[in-house]
Amino acid sequence: MTTEKIRSTQILNQAIQKQYPDLDKQNLNRIARETVFAPSRRMVEIDEQRRLSGSDLRFVVANSLEQAPIRDQVFAYANSIETLNCETSSVEEFFRWLSETTTILKHMNDGYVTEEDAAERQSFLNFTDQREAELMVCLGLYQSSKSPQAEERAKFIRYKLQKLREMRTSIKFLTKDAADVTSTRSEYDAAIPYYKYFKSLQKLPFGYDIPRDERKKLGLDQASDINVIEDYDFYAKLASDLLDEMAHKERKTSPYINEEKSYLQQNMDKVTEFSRR
Repeated sequence: MTTEKIRSTQILNQAIQKQYPDLDKQNLNRIARETVFAPSRRMVEIDEQRRLSGSDLRFVVANSLEQAPIRDQVFAYANSIETLNCETSSVEEFFRWLSETTTILKHMNDGYVTEEDAAERQSFLNFTDQREAELMVCLGLYQSSKSPQAEERAKFIRYKLQKLREMRTSIKFLTKDAADVTSTRSEYDAAIPYYKYFKSLQKLPFGYDIPRDERKKLGLDQASDINVIEDYDFYAKLASDLLDEMAHKERKTSPYINEEKSYLQQNMDKVTEFSRR
């Protein structure tokens, strides 16, 4: 069972809280709105001592989102408590994903699939599904920031997002969603080219890639994926998501809407009958 993705506002609030842990809930929500909608030159008051332009605020929050979260370091094959507690860079996070991917492809296709193998697979899929949502918010903030470094960071994150999707796709379609089963020889043979592909990426510097023709043979060419092409507007999507969530929250708290909801609940049989006429 996969975990439900948290909403864009929750992702934003968590990143802002990480950056400014002393903010109360009211100011947290205010800064989240300012992060997305403040004009680039508008000065946003974090508190009495701190003020940032809208552009700089977006860059700071995006950078916070980009950093590898602590929970990503809890892998089944972690070797020590020291490994679990250390901070890692965004690039190190990427190479750790590659290592986890090759480990899962190997364990899920080398014969008998244990409960531990299946749990490792599901944990990776659950986490990376959420991490993808975070990186998309991160991209939206970088795209709308006027910081000189923002464009370069956006390219960096777009590459990372593309490869993360390749890893998840390969694991989903080349491994069984089950435990206490035996993988077949044909499944093992099918997984080998993908295992070698991700092993090859581990040997390359971050940002380098395998020739496109080789990726296309594996069905991993993401060129048609609209979310990773260079001119896709992640910021427009982020702003739209946030406005939808704000409107949804307003509808839930509206007395008229709540009255109507209560009436419908009390008269559901009549309403259902009427709707069928």
